Amino acid sequence: MADIADLIVLVADPAGFGAEVFSKTHEAVLSELLRNALIHYMRDPGWFAITFKENRFYACQLVTIPLLAYIKHRVPARQLKEAAERLLTQTGHFSDPAAWIMVSADFLTPLPHPEVNVWHAQKLKNSLEKAVFIDPLEITEPEIKAAPDSKKNKAPVKKENPSQNAAKKKASPDADKIIERVMLGWRVSDICKEQNCSESYVYKLIKKHKGSSAMDYRWNQWELIARIYHSRPKKTISEIEKACGVSRSVIYHAVKKIANRDGKDISRRELERKLTPEDVKSIKIKLSQGVLRKHIMAEYNITNATLIKYVGTHEDYKTVSDELKEYAVRLRVQGKTLQETADIIGVTVATVKRAWSKKKDSHDIKEKRVKYDNRNVLSKRDRDQAVNAVLRDGHTRKQIYTQYGINALTLRRYIREAQKREIEALKEQDNRLDENEDQ
Repeated sequence: MADIADLIVLVADPAGFGAEVFSKTHEAVLSELLRNALIHYMRDPGWFAITFKENRFYACQLVTIPLLAYIKHRVPARQLKEAAERLLTQTGHFSDPAAWIMVSADFLTPLPHPEVNVWHAQKLKNSLEKAVFIDPLEITEPEIKAAPDSKKNKAPVKKENPSQNAAKKKASPDADKIIERVMLGWRVSDICKEQNCSESYVYKLIKKHKGSSAMDYRWNQWELIARIYHSRPKKTISEIEKACGVSRSVIYHAVKKIANRDGKDISRRELERKLTPEDVKSIKIKLSQGVLRKHIMAEYNITNATLIKYVGTHEDYKTVSDELKEYAVRLRVQGKTLQETADIIGVTVATVKRAWSKKKDSHDIKEKRVKYDNRNVLSKRDRDQAVNAVLRDGHTRKQIYTQYGINALTLRRYIREAQKREIEALKEQDNRLDENEDQ
């Protein structure tokens, strides 16, 4: 019985290849391919189980062009490098084939239990049956060509300055890396900054490898932005900015261009819908019945942020009313800490922070805080004793403000004023010492 491969890499037809990697004979190859698979696998379909040659494997799909470029530059295997380089030169003639990596279930035990994906498993089995497997032939030592014995007719060796070599490498962009970045969804401007090249060079390279011009590339990007802009469920402008990596003006420009091309009028985007209590109740019932959130967002034409605002991210979520928020602000004015306020109302500290941050700088709240702080004004002697008890004697602030009948905010203000006076006194002392030294 043949040995079980620890890892299998497969690039499907057309013109694909397969390779079985063993930990005993291909240690470096296995390490590099496994590292790339664990970090860069496609989340859809993710990892799933498959049986091949009566052995159980965990399989995942990778983006083809980046994987081939990674094998060409990083994986120390001669035949794998040659196969990857051959496929990279042919990517402009047909659609990119699917690329897979399979890891033996016995080899990688820490991997979480993968999902069952019958469709992808059968698709991968069909590709494995058609694949032509090659031996990676791991490179253990660099090949050294023997020097000629005779010294006759020996041309002088021209030595190059190392700085010149570094400058040449830095000046010449890597075409494979550029195409890899394009396939991963990088923006052209970011690729130019990394590879130190012009945008025209990137667009010409895209035209050469993928058959798309610079204008085609821009139109494709505009179409993507416009589809997201008009998609259901709705996406906010901020979400589109993060997803596409563009500014707000670029989004509006893209929507306008696509609308003009298709001969459609640009209608003003509808304002975010406010859900009624009946809508919230109906949504909660649907969620409990197993209806997906994306279907609810599409039905009510709302964004994910709006859905979270009304029903939260879990079943026990409850919205905080304006009355509770005002109560939280009143407690904060009275000197309650964030945690104390949250415990009294029965909400999270983050909820209290959000309510307090919106009101704390208003003129009305500042006046109320001053008025409340002055209800029980301490004498200078009591004030100094309270501050020293916290800073020097190690008593907790809660013990002190409870003992003196003041709130936590008032004690904190006393402590900050005392620290400020101490710093100013030290500065004056230093200035006097400097003046005495000058004299």
